[in-house]
Amino acid sequence: GDKVSVENEIPVNAVLLPDFSNLTPDERARAPRIELSASELDMTQLPAKKSKVKIQIAVSNKGQDVLQINRLQVSHPSLGVSMKKRVLAPGEMVPLKVTINRRLLTKDARQRVSLLMITNDPAHPKVEVRVKN
Repeated sequence: GDKVSVENEIPVNAVLLPDFSNLTPDERARAPRIELSASELDMTQLPAKKSKVKIQIAVSNKGQDVLQINRLQVSHPSLGVSMKKRVLAPGEMVPLKVTINRRLLTKDARQRVSLLMITNDPAHPKVEVRVKN
């Protein structure tokens, strides 16, 4: 009978990851390997005057097989993301463009602002970039 509010809400999130249990050691050695130029975006280090901030993160495939980014989702409406390619050849790099709208961000400590990528990298099937505000 309680009404949901910031004080009593319980955030729940479920992420289904790909199954890599059947990969041979040789397949794991040749597997794609995702690498990001940043795993956290610190809003305190960015210009305070702008209400919208645009940041680019380099996403690279350091493995020997094709990297696929199957899902790209944000946890908060203040974030916007775009990526021209979601399939990267070995050695390829593509920019991930992140737009942060400061007006929609709050200082609430319970609020977790991040973007999530689900990939075919067996070592990192789930990659999260957090926004620290």
